[in-house]
Amino acid sequence: MQDDRRSGGPQGVGPYGSQFKVAIPRLPARRAPPPTTPKSRQRDRVQRACRNCHKRKIKCSGGLPRCNYCEKTDKACVYERPRRDRLATAKDRNQALVSVLRDLSLRVSDDDKRRIEDVLQDTNAAKSDEEAESPASMSSSSRASAAQQFQQHSRSHPFASSSSHVPFAPETLPTSDQSPLPRLDGIVAEESCDEDGTGARNCDVVEAGYLGQISEVQWLQSLRSRVQAVEAVFVGPADVSTSLSHPASPAFAASPISVPASPVPHVALTNYYLDDDGIKLADCGNPFELPPEHTAGLLFHCFSTTVHTSFPLLPPTLESQLRQYYDLVRHGQAIHCPEKWFALVNLVFAIGAKFSHLVQANWRADELDHVVYLSRAFQLLSMNDTIVVLSTPDLSTTQAAGLFAVYYMTLGHVNRAWVMVGIAMRSAFSLGLHIQDGNYSIPALKQQSMVRTWWSLHALESLLSSITGRPNIIPNEDITTPLPSAIPEIEVPGVTATADSRFLDADANLNLLTQQVISGLYTQRRSPPSWDYIQQTIVSLVGELDKWAVDYIPQFHQETWSLTHEQQREIFLLRLQYYRLKILTTRPSLRRIERCYEAGTDDYNSLDQSVADACIQAAQDVASLLTAELNLTALYEKGPWWSIVHNIMQSLAVLMNAISCSATFSDPSKNSVAAVHQLANWLRRMRETNSLAARAYQVVYSIVKTSDPSVWVDIADAFPDEMAMVVQQPASTPFDPKYLPWPGKEQSSDALFRYELDDFGNYHFHML
Repeated sequence: MQDDRRSGGPQGVGPYGSQFKVAIPRLPARRAPPPTTPKSRQRDRVQRACRNCHKRKIKCSGGLPRCNYCEKTDKACVYERPRRDRLATAKDRNQALVSVLRDLSLRVSDDDKRRIEDVLQDTNAAKSDEEAESPASMSSSSRASAAQQFQQHSRSHPFASSSSHVPFAPETLPTSDQSPLPRLDGIVAEESCDEDGTGARNCDVVEAGYLGQISEVQWLQSLRSRVQAVEAVFVGPADVSTSLSHPASPAFAASPISVPASPVPHVALTNYYLDDDGIKLADCGNPFELPPEHTAGLLFHCFSTTVHTSFPLLPPTLESQLRQYYDLVRHGQAIHCPEKWFALVNLVFAIGAKFSHLVQANWRADELDHVVYLSRAFQLLSMNDTIVVLSTPDLSTTQAAGLFAVYYMTLGHVNRAWVMVGIAMRSAFSLGLHIQDGNYSIPALKQQSMVRTWWSLHALESLLSSITGRPNIIPNEDITTPLPSAIPEIEVPGVTATADSRFLDADANLNLLTQQVISGLYTQRRSPPSWDYIQQTIVSLVGELDKWAVDYIPQFHQETWSLTHEQQREIFLLRLQYYRLKILTTRPSLRRIERCYEAGTDDYNSLDQSVADACIQAAQDVASLLTAELNLTALYEKGPWWSIVHNIMQSLAVLMNAISCSATFSDPSKNSVAAVHQLANWLRRMRETNSLAARAYQVVYSIVKTSDPSVWVDIADAFPDEMAMVVQQPASTPFDPKYLPWPGKEQSSDALFRYELDDFGNYHFHML
């Protein structure tokens, strides 16, 4: 066997020899499947299911006139049209309705025509997807959409005017402490403007800006919505010769540098501020031109004895520099003054000129001389140039921005005043005025000016925040600037009126307390606090306010006839601010009782009642404090004439809300009625020279005359009937481009000097 294998080995081939190889044929290539035809993908499916099948998510046969399912169930078979077809139908019908309204606007009164135009503007601005509806309801809803908008607009806006507005809010009835009631006591904003919750997105933008629940405008709006009995009544003063009927100034209308207000199609009948007037600037020519020395002295005196004692924004040496300037002009010597110095002087003159017209001073100039002074300051500061935004702020620019805010407050432009004081505060931050500077190398006089500038701006911002309901720019704990009394007061020769340090300390502490009231009671939070917490906050703040009064007004309940005029004025201002802040602090409790009165419930306790009574008493005290003055001129000279209308309207809003809830506040109603008569009398007297007071009186007059007469039986005689007219914005009188800034016996304001610009950017003046 071995031999056989051994002999056979050489002749054969190993296991991998050629006779063992097997040829493997190639696999046939797989062919791709043939492409599927559309018929292969088609299923037994119709293009559009009927409404019943679509609703039940079942297969629809697509039969006509009825599918299989509708045939079996004996239901109406309706096939929805494509959205594109439905949208086209809606657009066609909308255009038809618009054409009908435009045709009707040619044959109706001016008021109805204005309302139709407002409705058409709203229709054009509406989104098309909000108009798309189902075919079943398309025919009825499309035909009624424009008519419903017109009726809703007529009910909500019966007065055609161009004033600012705030959103209308429906009232929510309180039921328990878990109800929406605590949220409506001045803590958060009112509900949306309509019932379906979408009104918050559809409310018009307020021309004067956001006005929170701290504003008396909101208080009057809630009062008006509660007591209004008629839909549209035209009201207004009977004497059309007053300032309310003056036509717009043609010179300003054609001025290329006028800044018009944004058009507002709707109005809020309770917003009496004049931000919708727009900014009027005049072509002032030579911006370095100043009035004669006598007129300049009178204007500066008006400012320094009223505004400067409350807001000491001016450098201490400005008055002496102004006197020196006129001495040099009188002797024909060369003068060197920077642009910002001229800007500050013109702003002072603008505010002083506005005061001279309020008190009807016999030396007052043209009615719009304050506009010319403002225009000069505007030009000197290059306010219309981008460089003013990019430039590094300094103390003079900060003070000028603060004076702009004061000027706009005197006009009733609270929104512009708030913006300008915000700019001034930002500039003050960049200068470090809000912190205590340890740099002892700063001269004492400049350090005094910096400290007083900061607290003046802080006082302005606190006042405007409490008027508008907007938050403060800086919390109290971040302010380390010492109080004015901590800086030694330096007397400057030639200064006639200075602010008392103790008065400024009292004002600064009260403004810090004002910020606590705004933050604790009127600032919206993500999680609204409970009403028990709000009550505790109110009690705590009232205690701090009363302690402030004891510390800073020792003669609070005493006669002040033995004091000097300056001391009497300071006590008058502090008492008025005390009552004003007392109203703001206690107002939420009064609002809660108002909501309970509307709902017919008694969801309030004795603490709410006592706090609300304190609010009403504070409003009555304001009326008593103002009545002690002999005449309107004395009130303007002694009181805060830049915000006196706000004080009156705030008290009126509280008293009228209390009178409207007569069953709840029956005891103090007699005193409230007397106070309303006194405050309304002040507004009637002011409106002859004060456009803000004129519109404020119109607001209150319209509430009384359009409400249920039984509500205002006791105060109806405080608002005598006058000729009906639309509530409108007071317009300016015609303006002569040839400016006469002083009484008629003096010459017109031709330039007394020429000026040159040197290599360092300084102006040098020479007598002509």
